[in-house]
Amino acid sequence: MKNIKKKLVGAAFLGLGVVLLSGCTQNFCSSADRAEMLYPYEQGVTVYGTEEEFNAYKASEDYTSLSAADKAVFDSVSGLAISGNATIYRYVPFTRSETGLIVYGAKKAALVNSILNSAKTNGYYLPSVQYWAEIDQKVLDLAVSKAVEKNDGLAAADITLNSVENGSWCVNPYVESDTTGEGATIIPLNQAQGAGNSILRYFGGLKFTDFYGDNYKEDSRLYGWVKELRASDGAGLGIDGSANDDFLTLYRGNVLSTISNKKSCIATETGSFGHYGSSADWEVSIETKSWADAWNKGFFEGLLVYPISWLLDRIAFGIDPNLSGGAQIAAIIIVALIVRTILALIGLRGTISQQKMQALQPQVAKIQAKYPNANTNQAEKMRLSQETQSLYKRNGVSMFAPFLILIFQFPVFICVWDAMNGNAALSTGSFLGLSLSDTIQSALFNISGTWYANTHGWWTALVLYILMAGSQFMSVLTPRLIQKHQRKGLAKMGRNPAEDQQAKTGKYMMYGMVIFTMIMGFFLPSAMGVYWFIGAIISMLQTLITQFILAKRAKNKKGK
Repeated sequence: MKNIKKKLVGAAFLGLGVVLLSGCTQNFCSSADRAEMLYPYEQGVTVYGTEEEFNAYKASEDYTSLSAADKAVFDSVSGLAISGNATIYRYVPFTRSETGLIVYGAKKAALVNSILNSAKTNGYYLPSVQYWAEIDQKVLDLAVSKAVEKNDGLAAADITLNSVENGSWCVNPYVESDTTGEGATIIPLNQAQGAGNSILRYFGGLKFTDFYGDNYKEDSRLYGWVKELRASDGAGLGIDGSANDDFLTLYRGNVLSTISNKKSCIATETGSFGHYGSSADWEVSIETKSWADAWNKGFFEGLLVYPISWLLDRIAFGIDPNLSGGAQIAAIIIVALIVRTILALIGLRGTISQQKMQALQPQVAKIQAKYPNANTNQAEKMRLSQETQSLYKRNGVSMFAPFLILIFQFPVFICVWDAMNGNAALSTGSFLGLSLSDTIQSALFNISGTWYANTHGWWTALVLYILMAGSQFMSVLTPRLIQKHQRKGLAKMGRNPAEDQQAKTGKYMMYGMVIFTMIMGFFLPSAMGVYWFIGAIISMLQTLITQFILAKRAKNKKGK
């Protein structure tokens, strides 16, 4: 009967965990947010440069080695990029492999090349060079029109190639014309003026409007352009030159996979956030989310997730509006202190009960010594259970207190996790090279660049992981050390099989929790790792303070 009850309780806890996990992990990213995130990974194949850069490419071996037919294709998609602007040229560098596959030469075209290679392997019909060039041109035309619309007095002729001057508008997201950003000079979004320098960095995300939704074929701007190109009678376009639905399905799956794990969309202030793109250096505009939006996501999102994220923002922006990294760390520490203090106050009775139970273990050991055969003798087992329960009852100890604490803390922990994982501010900036929205695992294995110089924060991630795992181990070990100290005087009383089994079970549980912590912590966002480290320190202090209070009370009681 007892085993059945245990199984039922275990199943109830498991079910509760599943419900809470599924209910507190909602993605706050809107379709517009995802469109903004997608463009840094798929910026097309066209290079924008000066007339000198364009002529230099035409004089290079990459161009002169092309066949006459391919040169004609190249020339058909090259020339001035913006109508009314005589300074910016466009061209599509490409070569043809031995198998006949077109390989695009722009560094930013890495994802497109990967998709084309996969499509060829699967036997799909591949779109033409003209198709990709026309899609890029439509994106540029749209970006130019939006920039002119947004800025009174701006004309197409005023747009430069890659100016970094405040207030100016240019085409390229980087100072370098042909780049993915690695080692390049970024042309950032100008948050202070509410406008960006690069029209492609600012408006490029419009390419993927409604690309994420189920009805993307009807509503997506990109799919609308594809339909136009399928109906075109231009060279290299039409049904034969444009992407068919099979290719678009493959393309869409590959593009969306680049942001499948991106959730940092809880923004309570207008701004640009994150580190997107192949070089993780591209901030994007994220729509602000309201408390009403959070309630529409779910009960826990409105009750806990959004308020915690809002509090993180208030502290971080208050310390440093530029969100350089240190302010976010301070915000996490302060939020950890607030949340853990509230949890400690709410669960104070349960914690005291739990500590009392710990303090009574020497007396429990004496009772166990009276019944050395409790493991095999049913009568002794019953008397041992009755006396132990009577001891706990006399001292106001609740056997279910630890479980009640866990039931309350579990949803809070999950909601804190979701708030930090979804917070846009935490995805911006870095602390000692470590981005707080990256998992500890991804940072540890990112040793590219100057690895010994902590380029991408892997040393920081390693130190954080050691601190987090070590503090969690000590927070679990501290109660056992206290118990061992309290049982010192009972060493000569002999051991009891039931006591030995209980000690073994406790030891296994401790090791199990430590192993669980180390595995789970490996996949935590770095922000959550900081929170968990601070939480473990608070937990240890709470245990020591509670034990001190209980010991003092016991001493005063004896004195009376």
